[in-house]
Amino acid sequence: MPAPVQVPDMNQYPLREQRKQRSREALLRSASKLFACKGFKATTLEEVAEGAGLHVQTLYRHFPNKAELAAAIDRVYFDRFRKAFQARDTDTLTFWRGWVETAARRLTRDGGAAYRRGLENFYTQPSLSGTYLKTWNQYEEILAEGLREDFGRLPPERSNLPMLVACMLWAGNRRAAFEWAQAKGKRDLAADCVAVVDTVIEAFGQYVRPGR
Repeated sequence: MPAPVQVPDMNQYPLREQRKQRSREALLRSASKLFACKGFKATTLEEVAEGAGLHVQTLYRHFPNKAELAAAIDRVYFDRFRKAFQARDTDTLTFWRGWVETAARRLTRDGGAAYRRGLENFYTQPSLSGTYLKTWNQYEEILAEGLREDFGRLPPERSNLPMLVACMLWAGNRRAAFEWAQAKGKRDLAADCVAVVDTVIEAFGQYVRPGR
């Protein structure tokens, strides 16, 4: 008599996915803390895994290298932004103004040492720059799409205006963060970010359709 066929219990797969997600989140928390405290270069993947209570081989199943791990941390913030943007009840410029002010105040709380370390990691580690830029370009694309909706139909000679304004918003935000880090956190990052957005609103807010 043949042995009975073992049918996989499909109910186990969601649990397996939950465990994978918990492991990933633990690794991201550990890496975020270590990168902020020790810096990207000085932190080893073994330390990240140990901080998460996992074996380093488990880490490699989620992240092939340290740069991808750092990019995944940045991606968490991007995903929060994307979801909030999709649920917004106001125009893109107004939403972005509130978002950057809130984010800047949170990141610079207690002096913002962790955020400053993160910026230093980016500007001093070439392997991070290219990886981060993939996500950062998506900020611009999402902002541009929102601005296209806000501006409505534009004449052909101004069809590239939404992307240009989106680039201004994002580049201005990054520049404000860079200058804040250069000043060792002695500037008011939130005020500087808001000032950038207000300048853009003054120049291009006229294109936002009423009621947006």
